[in-house]
Amino acid sequence: MFSGLDGRLIASFVVAIAFDILMPVAVVLWVRRRFGVTWKVIGIGALAFALSQMFTRVPAIQIIQYLLKDQLKASAVLMNVWIAVLSLTAGLFEETARLIAFKYPLKDQRTWRNAIGFGAGHGGLESAVLIGGLALIGLINVVVLTRMDITTLPLAPEQLDQVRVAKAQISAMRWWEPLLGAYERMGAMLVHIGMTVLVLQRFLRDQRRWYWIAMGLHALMNWATVMVMTQVGPIAAEGVVTAFALLSLWIILRFRPAHAEPTAS
Repeated sequence: MFSGLDGRLIASFVVAIAFDILMPVAVVLWVRRRFGVTWKVIGIGALAFALSQMFTRVPAIQIIQYLLKDQLKASAVLMNVWIAVLSLTAGLFEETARLIAFKYPLKDQRTWRNAIGFGAGHGGLESAVLIGGLALIGLINVVVLTRMDITTLPLAPEQLDQVRVAKAQISAMRWWEPLLGAYERMGAMLVHIGMTVLVLQRFLRDQRRWYWIAMGLHALMNWATVMVMTQVGPIAAEGVVTAFALLSLWIILRFRPAHAEPTAS
């Protein structure tokens, strides 16, 4: 059935997809049990991601990127500007969503433990739906393109060239590369929780700077990861994510209250 396909690559995709979906479920269930966070808090965290990314920013950048595709290919400077814009808007949209959530629907639940639950819901939806979905599409592309005979396709020369490039990229893919995405999800989950804890300080300490710090760190991580990916490679890029994940873990522990908080109501 999968003649010509590297079985290890297929297995790697399957493992990555399963991890992308099951890991956030496990984290959410653990957070619920360990900290007594309600489904409301976790659900609002997930909704914040959906509204700030899946239903707004992601469709918008896809449209703009399509309209600018020729210019981006032709100009390295414009591509670098576009990467910076993507990084800044990711931080702006997501951290603003956290800010709004704790300002309005969670205004009576501004606790460290609820920040943990919110971050788990936020990062969990991203992993299970967005990243898991993209990994599934990647697997389908690998299977379809590997088995495709381009000589039989009724396509224009430019389209055939695009198919050839895609097939060449798949042929050059190492079997373990999909697993890097699964590894990244662990770090990304910590970052989502850590940034939520930082944004919460905007209200607990009545200082706006915590929101801006969270937005800046988020944007910096995205920008640095993409730049290292393009200049060095995927393994080095995961090193960047790991560094920010460790920083986020420190933030989570640093702002953990010394005394027990009331459980979410």
